[in-house]
Amino acid sequence: MKNILILTDFSDNSWNSVVYALNLFKNKTIHFYILKTLGKTKEYLNNSNNENPNKALDFLLHKIQNSSINKKHTFTIVKNAINIVTATKEQLKENNIDLIIIGTNDLTSKEAKNIHPISEELITKVPCDILVVPNTASYAGYKQVVFATEFTNFLEAKLAYNLLNNAPFKNSKFGFLYLSKKEKPLNKDQQWNKETLNDYFKNVTHSFIEKFNKKLAISLDEYVTDTNADLIITAAKNLNLMEQLIFRPHSSNLNYINKTPFLVLNQNTI
Repeated sequence: MKNILILTDFSDNSWNSVVYALNLFKNKTIHFYILKTLGKTKEYLNNSNNENPNKALDFLLHKIQNSSINKKHTFTIVKNAINIVTATKEQLKENNIDLIIIGTNDLTSKEAKNIHPISEELITKVPCDILVVPNTASYAGYKQVVFATEFTNFLEAKLAYNLLNNAPFKNSKFGFLYLSKKEKPLNKDQQWNKETLNDYFKNVTHSFIEKFNKKLAISLDEYVTDTNADLIITAAKNLNLMEQLIFRPHSSNLNYINKTPFLVLNQNTI
């Protein structure tokens, strides 16, 4: 049985991440932990549901139970009076969490240079795989998956290969997308990492793609749009890519920001 932690702030966006998770794991035995912190942040004070969090959490649990069609799904509501990062780390230790699922603001890249700051803080500080679900995302299988890379992380091959043990990825096509601002030959280490990925995925449908643009986010967006990719993956250790693709892409009209889930793989899970 897997243990999945879902963060909520009672918003429509966080509810969409719950629905996405229920569909993603609809055929699996899962214990879901639903975490709501009670810290008095600006977001907390602006959310009317926080005036009576106990009532709101009871309503949320009832709503979730009515939405799940899998009797093997069980749920625990967790309230915590400390900040979200500390509370998430505590759940990681106490409940052997396998995956964290969070929503992100339903903002276009014209309106915001980055995803919700809480998402960034969790991704950079919590040692666990994290799935970021945009407000308009819906799960319909992972037919096409894009793994964004610079071929600088020697653990990427193992991180990506471990996904094949999970049912949603059994029939996925993997596109390993090399992103660079300039067209230049791979160095020795990058070439080794690319060949290692190819070796790990020799029995899996996959391809290698190169895209060059000063704005890496534009290259990613073009590929996601062209292939109709269902999921974007990257390694948590690659802070350079996450900075340019997720946190502060500095590009307008990026479709993937609001439509395509982003899975960040943490090497501490290997």
